[in-house]
Amino acid sequence: MAEHDIERLVQTVIEAATELVGGAYGAFFERVPVGQEGNDEEVWRLFSLTGGPREAFTRFGLPRATGLFQPTFLAEGVVRSDDVAKDPRYGSHGGMPKGHLPVRSYLAAPVVSGTGERLGALLFGHPQPGRFGPREERLITGFAAQAAVAIDNARLLASVRRKRDRFFGAMRAVRGVLWTNDASGRMVGEQPGWAAITGQSRPEYEGYGWANAVHPEDAQASVEAWNAAVAERRTFVFEHRVRTRDGSWRTYAIRAVPLFDERGEIVEWVGVHTDITEQREAEAELRESNEEIQRYAYIVSHDLRAPLVNVMGFTSELEAAREDVRAALGAHAEAARIDADMEEALGFIRVAITKMEALIAAILKLSREGRRTFRPEPLDMRALVQGLADAQRHQADAAGARVVIADDMPEITADRLAVEQIFGNLIDNALKYLAPGRPGLITIEGRSVAGGRVRFTVTDNGRGIAPQDHARIFELFRRSGAQDRPGDGIGLAHVKALVRSLGGRIEVSSELGQGTTFSVTLPREAQSPGAPHRAAA
Repeated sequence: MAEHDIERLVQTVIEAATELVGGAYGAFFERVPVGQEGNDEEVWRLFSLTGGPREAFTRFGLPRATGLFQPTFLAEGVVRSDDVAKDPRYGSHGGMPKGHLPVRSYLAAPVVSGTGERLGALLFGHPQPGRFGPREERLITGFAAQAAVAIDNARLLASVRRKRDRFFGAMRAVRGVLWTNDASGRMVGEQPGWAAITGQSRPEYEGYGWANAVHPEDAQASVEAWNAAVAERRTFVFEHRVRTRDGSWRTYAIRAVPLFDERGEIVEWVGVHTDITEQREAEAELRESNEEIQRYAYIVSHDLRAPLVNVMGFTSELEAAREDVRAALGAHAEAARIDADMEEALGFIRVAITKMEALIAAILKLSREGRRTFRPEPLDMRALVQGLADAQRHQADAAGARVVIADDMPEITADRLAVEQIFGNLIDNALKYLAPGRPGLITIEGRSVAGGRVRFTVTDNGRGIAPQDHARIFELFRRSGAQDRPGDGIGLAHVKALVRSLGGRIEVSSELGQGTTFSVTLPREAQSPGAPHRAAA
């Protein structure tokens, strides 16, 4: 049967079947399983009808579970009645309702799919008794089986169409360009998306012709990475520049996956090119801007150091000259007051110098982080964090705190020193701000998350941080809560700068008086920020 629109298909079925058995009326009742539409019990609903107005059935509501209907609904076989008006199976629920279509002869057959699912039921009627016999029973039995196959196919096709529509809808949503390759990884057939962005014709892009539209500096690496992914039957992730039909170069992120058949063989590859040109340009501008700010901070810090050194020098000379001043004043009536004023003034100068020196050191430290070269290496995070905790065991014991590290910490590839600085700072911070009156507990865990990243959490049961300070604690020289612990307000700013430099992010959640959790999300593999046109497949 070529008809695949399920409503038209069923209508065609019921009309043909009614004619075949010589019925005056024919109907197909659809089975709605429990829960499919939020229904609490199984429902049988009129789907198609011929020989009478739809209202002739629907005004009586859903079919009743009479002795005549029930065997069909349970798929127990064909039911035939020569005269339903005298049939006790129909009269079990009070007989035919008033106003019902005049039915005396009755024939019904269940429609059951190949998997055994009850799809519905074919029901036929005639106003005269004795119109259906064994021949009609045989005919409708075969017809119901054929109808089940046709309905199954139509439902399957409708499901495929829905999935296809959802797929293309998702494609439009992500502004991606869809393409397919055959099982061996060669581009074949019509590729409207690829042809639209590159202007290549089918003979030009087929096979590996698509690589001619890839930037010459990226083409060879693209082909090699693609062949490696095909050989290893794994997801392909890459990034390269493509010449568009107007001659300009655009940067695309590519992701392709193999589709397998039931035997596990690759059927084809489906891939998407997503234009990320503006994103990469914005990242480059941001990177350049950050580098400029870092250079500026470095220069300013050095320039500030020179006058500060002079101030420190002259302050030392003033301190050395105090004895000379005392001697010159001799027995002067204001000698004691003048000496005390000098002592106080010099004290103010020393405090200001110390503070200024700390500020300059902090700015220099952060500016150096931005220009730092990382050396990624595989890290056993369980061992690394345990080493940091061991180094601070004396501090933890003194505070009566425990540091608990999960056994299943995921490994990452990153700069060891940077990661040690990040988690060392967070553990130190947690130990520093424990809540008085309860034993401290610091828990460090890690788990893999989407996007090839790993999220580590450092959780304590300490003082907690007020909501208004959650964002400010990462700002330079900012501190929150009671200032009863030594600190210069650069620790978390430094941690954030390091995490960002590693391509990650840090977040905080905290409740005052309950504790704090810092979440550090890092790439599982080290990033290569300086190589925007290359990516690992």
